Amino acid sequence: MSAPRPVAPIVLGHNAFFGVDHLSAQRGGEREAYFSDPSRVLEIVEAAHAAGAGGMMMSTHERAVPICDLIARSGRLRDGLRIYPLLPYAQKYVTRSNEVGMINVVLEMLSGTSLMGKLSLLWQGSKAALTKDVNAVISAVMQLELKPFRQLDTHAVFLHDTLTDLALALGLRDVFEFYLTEIPRIADAEAAFATKNLPHFLAAFSEWGFPRPLVMTHFNRAGYHMNPDRAQCEQAVAAHPVSVLAMGSLASGYLAPDEAYAYLGGIRNIDGVVVGVSRRSHIDETFAAIKKHMSRA
Repeated sequence: MSAPRPVAPIVLGHNAFFGVDHLSAQRGGEREAYFSDPSRVLEIVEAAHAAGAGGMMMSTHERAVPICDLIARSGRLRDGLRIYPLLPYAQKYVTRSNEVGMINVVLEMLSGTSLMGKLSLLWQGSKAALTKDVNAVISAVMQLELKPFRQLDTHAVFLHDTLTDLALALGLRDVFEFYLTEIPRIADAEAAFATKNLPHFLAAFSEWGFPRPLVMTHFNRAGYHMNPDRAQCEQAVAAHPVSVLAMGSLASGYLAPDEAYAYLGGIRNIDGVVVGVSRRSHIDETFAAIKKHMSRA
């Protein structure tokens, strides 16, 4: 396994760029339409980086491809911005497989890959089918998902909370062992996890004897989306070795930045914040509060 690298204290989130808004579908749709032009995304990314963002979270959404290309063309961003992919983007597989079939989904993902790359991935998939090696199939799919990020500084790859929490619920230790070893091998990055069940996750990692994990999870003063509740999440991060990247820190706009980060600054093992911004005014206010209250920012 690769040695853990410190998470960036301020990580730019992707939700606004992809039209995700947990409180307003209309607002999410408006942002999705506005940011359909990748150059507008790049403007925010450049402004956020100049204001102190050291990283960017990006789902393996189809819109990530042109954004990655633009970042790669900027020497300043390519060299100074740590990228944190989040995989898989499950909705992509469901929607496109219903439209064009699963085989065509795979062919679309392979577009732009070199002939040798395609042959290598297809060989892995064929070998897996013959030997019933499920892990080899998963590895090939993960490599396809991560293809747009190869030219960027990828520090950690987060497993989406839907898969993390499903594997936790079923007690599938082997899934975590595989992911912890495979991501460093195929991406030269740390294997990280998103979860909506932090206390259960940390208890399982402790029981299984796994190394200190990098975890992205909801953490905020309002207790918004913190399961089972804020108190138990606070107890869990105090009791276990963990590096937390806090998401949902503003509780979808319910909290003002100053009160939000004054709270997070007093919580042990929270090493970074992933926060979505859609305007320069958001960047100035939010980043100033993070730097004021969180010592590593």
